[in-house]
Order: sequence, then C-alpha cells, then structure tokens
Amino acid sequence: MLNAAQVCLTIDQLESQPEVHQLIRDSPVVPVEGLFIRWLRNTDLNNPHNWDRGNLPCGNDRMIIPDDSPVVFMQINTTVQELVLPATGELVFGSFFGLAFTNEPDHSAACLDSGSDITFNASHPADWFDPDNWCLTDTETGPCKDMALLDTERIPCSTGDVVFPTGSSYYVDLGRNKDIQVNTLKVSGKAYSTNTFRDYLRTENGRNIFPPPATGAQSSVTMNRRKCTDQTGCACGNDQGQIFETVCTVTKLRCPRPLCAATIKPVGHCCNVCGGMLTLTYGTGFNLDTFNNSIQRNFVENEKYPHIKYILSKRSDGKIQMVLWDDNKGVMSSQLAQDILADIKQDITTGGMRYAIMEATLQSTATGGSGAVQPGSHSAHTGAETELGRGSVAGVTIGCIAGVLVVCLAAFLLYRRTSWSCVDTGRFSRSIFNKFNRFDASEARSPQVTIPTPDAFAWGSLDSGVSSAHSSRLSQGFDNPMFGEATFDTQNPVPMEMEVRSVMSEEQPKTDFGFDNPLYDSVHQDSLFSDPSVVVEPQPLPVVTLEAAGCQETTTDA
Repeated sequence: MLNAAQVCLTIDQLESQPEVHQLIRDSPVVPVEGLFIRWLRNTDLNNPHNWDRGNLPCGNDRMIIPDDSPVVFMQINTTVQELVLPATGELVFGSFFGLAFTNEPDHSAACLDSGSDITFNASHPADWFDPDNWCLTDTETGPCKDMALLDTERIPCSTGDVVFPTGSSYYVDLGRNKDIQVNTLKVSGKAYSTNTFRDYLRTENGRNIFPPPATGAQSSVTMNRRKCTDQTGCACGNDQGQIFETVCTVTKLRCPRPLCAATIKPVGHCCNVCGGMLTLTYGTGFNLDTFNNSIQRNFVENEKYPHIKYILSKRSDGKIQMVLWDDNKGVMSSQLAQDILADIKQDITTGGMRYAIMEATLQSTATGGSGAVQPGSHSAHTGAETELGRGSVAGVTIGCIAGVLVVCLAAFLLYRRTSWSCVDTGRFSRSIFNKFNRFDASEARSPQVTIPTPDAFAWGSLDSGVSSAHSSRLSQGFDNPMFGEATFDTQNPVPMEMEVRSVMSEEQPKTDFGFDNPLYDSVHQDSLFSDPSVVVEPQPLPVVTLEAAGCQETTTDA
C-alpha cells in the first residue's frame, strides 16, 4: 500500500536523481528531413492498452501492479482508491505528477463499472520484430503515416532512423542471436552509436528497458550512420535470412484471408495478396525517384484506378519490385500492373531511354502466371495471352512426359522386332551379304581378297565331286565360262600383299571343254613335246570336299 505522504516523498527522491530526471524530462522536438520509424508500445500508466479492462483506472478503483511488471511511467494526475505495488519493481513519476486517493465513487461516463480491481498487464516485453509495434512518421513525435508497406519494411531497416520517444518507459525484446541493422537509434532523446548502445544494455536502466533473454545471447544492434546516396535505391535488408523468418512467424498469424483464387506473394511480405507484382531489372541511368514519380503521375493517380495500394522498393538481390493490390479481389490492380508492363515494354523495344529498364516480369491475380519482357523482344507479355495458368502448365508438362514415354515404347518394340527378324533369317541374311560383299567389313582397314590355297579348293563343274547344295553355301565370285564356277573359302581370307604365289606349282583344273593353258601343267601329259609312241597312264586327280563346319580333304581314284 502506498499513501499520499509516501508518494510525495517518492517524487522528491526521483527529482533528486539525475538519471531518472533526464528520462522523465520533456525535450524539444527538432524536425529532421526524411522519415522516422517510431516505437509505439510503452509501459505508461495512461495507456489504456496496458490495463486488463482496456481503460484507465477510475477514481474508486483498486489499481494493482503485479510483481513481474516492468518500469511503469506515471505522468498524469491520477486518483484511485488503493494502489498495490509489486514486491520488486520501479515506478517513474513525471514532472508535476500528482497521485490522490479517495473513497468516493466516480460517476464519469468512462467509469460506470468502477469500484473494482484493475490490473496492469504489460508484464511481457514487446517484440522488436512485430510490425504492429512500429510506424513511420515525418518527425520523431509526429502522427503515423498511412502508407502501404511490405511486412519486412514495417520494422527498422538498415536505412531507418529509429526513435523511442521521450516521456515514456519501454519494455522491448530484442530477440536472440540476430544482427539488427539500423541507420540511427535514439532512446528518450539520446542518440547511441553501436558501442555506446552495447554499453547501455549492460546498465540497470538498459536491462529494465531491453531485458536480456533467459537463454542465449541477446541480439546485437548496429548503427550504420550512412544515408542512402544510391540513385537506384537502397535495399531494406530484412527480406531474407533470420530476420525475415522471425517477422513472418509473428505476422502470419494475422494474415487476412485472400478473396481471390490465384494470389501473389511479394518478396519481403509474409501474406498472400490479390493484385499484381512487377519485378524489374534496371540498366545504366536508372533513377528510383524519377521512375516512382513517373508511375504515380501516369498510372497510380489516375481516376481509372481508385483505392489501389502501391509499393515500390529495392530488394536485397538488386531488383526493383513494384507491388499493387486492392480490396476488390485484385481485379483493378492486376489491370493496372498489365498497363504499366505494356508501357515499360514499349520503352524497352525503343531502347529504354525513358525508364532505363532492361527486363520486366509480371505476376498477377488475373492471369495466375508470369510473363517476361527482355531487350529485343517484339511482343509484350501481358494478360491471359502471354501467361499460362497453373492447370495449363501442369497439363503441358504431363503431355510432354506422356509423349516421351510413347516414343521410348515404340523404339523398344521396333528394336525387339528387328532382333527377332535377324534371328529367324540369319542364314538368309548371311547368304545375301556373302553373295554381294567381296570384302569383309571387319577388315576394311587392310584390303583383302578371299583367295584359297592351291590344295584347299576344287573347281565346280558338271562332273566335279562338289555338290551344288554345298557350293551354294560358299561365297562365290563371278562365273568364268571357260572354267566353270569357282568356290572359295570365305573363312580364311588371305591378304593380297601377304600371299606367296607359285604359278608353276599350280595344276590346270579339269574341264570337259576348252584348251590347255601352256602356263599350267597338263594333267594328261608330262610335257607338250613328249614321245607320241609312249602311252602314259593318267594319274588319279585329288578331289577336295568342303564341309560347312570346316574343310576335310579326301582322295579318290579317278
């Protein structure tokens, strides 16, 4: 319990402490060019969101501050019936603050249900990565701007100037094991650098505002202190990695249900939206501010497209992203995105002198797909005529796979059929090829002629001992009408350059017609000029018989 005397004594003690007095003293606001990102949550007594009933304590209420409460800043005059303080905690009283106690009921319109317990419920630190805890302002204490932003752009970026306003107390969770990048940071009117803020977190006052986690290392905060001077824009840096995942873990629970069937999900955003998205690749001479002003003047501010939310930003991958959506199932924003794409396409085909855009890709709710425009292209991909829906893409993919399978099956059946034909007609094929091929294909490197040895062939004739069936299985050359058909051994070809020929040792084949060749030995006489009175008995002529499996020589009597 705290009475009036103790309250006055506490105020006197607080005023005498310079550290606390600096915290509660109001400081003038100096306007600064550019936008600030300001922290919204606090642990002030006069914040209705910090009480379990959703309203401020009334005159005859019993005000309870639990034991696990953070620092509570009391900056307005308050009258209550009773104040219950925590066993361990801290209260900060603002300048000229007054606290009074009464037993009289409060009959004001906001206190109709007064006379009961009201509990301070801001006992848990607010999350740094919750976009609802921040807002963009023109000044440090100015009103929040109503701007369409990606989820990851609603928390401090590497180019953002972060402000925790003076005249309030805070309870902030920085998270664990993350590297938070900001441009500048100011807490209760004091600016910090990377090193000074790290030292501040080790102080008692720093631990009360930014409590360390129960486990793990507290996230670090780095102040870059560099303004963006790139005319193509500067990326926020929160659209990837751990910070993006942490933001979406908080935001996905609050994503509204889209009203369209085909949604888009911009890079850096956690919720699916209905509308259109352009991804742009810029070239030399691109200026983000000039491009933004041109798009807003020529398209976004057109009365044809009312109530369209428009976001233009640079991503971490270096591309420019333009997101447009509306509350009417994304119909108007999709049409606007297609009109902008057509205008960019026309500029690309004429050299890109107006926008300095090299490539543009569109994704929209109306088409359910994407189309790209690159330098040198002769048509713009806009609308349904350039983009396939998800079902169409799936159908084309399945059709291609089925076509490939049919071709493979036909090739397999053709191969099997060819193999069976070769097995059944192998002997016929060999006889055909043996009939017309004078050379063996396997010996094409060295020209060879199939010439039998003198003792390994027999001339086929009308009275020869070689059967016609057997002769037909052997490779034959051309027919000489003077000597009949000649059968050769195709299994033992002899290279022409390696054959040793002996003309005198060869015998003239036996025929029933023709004349004796003087270059051959006669089979009827030893010499052309022998004695006619001497009758010489003819010697038996050896006959060679060729088998299909090999060669076997047999000699018979004539």
